[in-house]
Amino acid sequence: MKALLVNPWIEDFAAYDFWLKPLGLLYVAAYLEKLGFELHLIDLMNRHDEVLKRFVNVPKDKFYGTGKFPYVEVEKPDVLKFVPRKYKRYGAPEEYFYYRLKQIGKVDIVFVTSTLTYWYPGYWDTIAFLKEFYGEDVPIVFGGFYVRNLPSHAKKTRVHIFPSNDLNRLPRLLEEVLNVRINNTPIDWFLLPPKYELYNKLGYLVFITTIGCPFKCSYCIAHRIWNGIRFKPYELVLYEIEKYVKMFNVKDIVFFDDAILVNSKRHFKLILKELVKKGYSKYRFHLPNGIHAKLIDEEIAELMKELNFKTIKLGYETAGELQIKTGGKVVDKDLVKAARILRKVGFTEKEVSAYIMVNIPGQTVKDVKDAIKFCKEEGIGFSINEYTPIVGTDDWIDLINGGRLTGREDPILLNNTVLPFWWKYGMDEDTIQYLKMHARKVKEGGSYD
Repeated sequence: MKALLVNPWIEDFAAYDFWLKPLGLLYVAAYLEKLGFELHLIDLMNRHDEVLKRFVNVPKDKFYGTGKFPYVEVEKPDVLKFVPRKYKRYGAPEEYFYYRLKQIGKVDIVFVTSTLTYWYPGYWDTIAFLKEFYGEDVPIVFGGFYVRNLPSHAKKTRVHIFPSNDLNRLPRLLEEVLNVRINNTPIDWFLLPPKYELYNKLGYLVFITTIGCPFKCSYCIAHRIWNGIRFKPYELVLYEIEKYVKMFNVKDIVFFDDAILVNSKRHFKLILKELVKKGYSKYRFHLPNGIHAKLIDEEIAELMKELNFKTIKLGYETAGELQIKTGGKVVDKDLVKAARILRKVGFTEKEVSAYIMVNIPGQTVKDVKDAIKFCKEEGIGFSINEYTPIVGTDDWIDLINGGRLTGREDPILLNNTVLPFWWKYGMDEDTIQYLKMHARKVKEGGSYD
């Protein structure tokens, strides 16, 4: 049977390709191949697709394979009319989508993935386009984080939803949808390589070596999704890296784990040591997902330096008492230790920076400014990330219990860009912009005050 997998459009006020790849969808593809399906992929967000250049002027890479997406301005959903910004659809144009669908031809089933919940208008428009092309004859299965997190909302698309991260539940759904017998022998999908073969060209490669996280930060949902942490055997990680780096001849390799430094002696250090032995220092490695500062030691730092790591993002989040209230993942002394270890082996603020979250419930302007000052004094860079309450997290539950959210908000209103325009229990837009400007001035050598 013939299956089409689609990575949908993003619709938002801003979006940037910071090594965004639909890994979940690629694991679904690998699983479906084991079930005997013929596979086709349309990734509407792959800026490096050779065919895409025929249809739109694709912005050049800015650094390490990242860059701006092509986009078109689209009408804002009614619920966002009050936001004084232009709303855009990011990714490939409709003409490209139609061309690829015609090229692939008839299929038996379509799978559409999702990520952030407030990007759902892009997912819905992608599904509407597919329905217009195929009519009602081809079933569409909708999955991914948005569907798992908000299944009732996702059902409004009137397609088949798959609100699970256990792919061994998929055969039963396929039997119902396709009215055929499907082999339901359990498959350990995490041991399969993500199906990158479905691409014609890539600008970088993204891998996960673990799933889940043992930490229970109040603003994060990872520990609830995966119930602990699981490690992929390091030999399989090395196999995947070697296979796909050779296949696509890329220079940039990205690890997107939630907690890659956990149990590093038996996991991440083994991966790094083998990569060094195999001569991978000529490539560029990246850790963009906020690693745990307290778990960095000199051996890890030295190995990362030897392997030419160009991006090391530390999860810092905020200064002040909220460090403990949000879960205690990192406190100031952890960041100091990590920063000094990384500086000792030769890293600078060009490679090492900390995420500082803005608009965490209960956070003050002073908390943010103190965090900026702390990073600058320790010689590490920093980037400002706007907070969003994720449905199902401890923060979200506390906000509902405290009457600061109803739990019935349109998911698009929880977009971190939108939140300051309407939510009276956090920082307003002027305050957010002031803090961003303050951060910019400090980066340029200005005063902390």
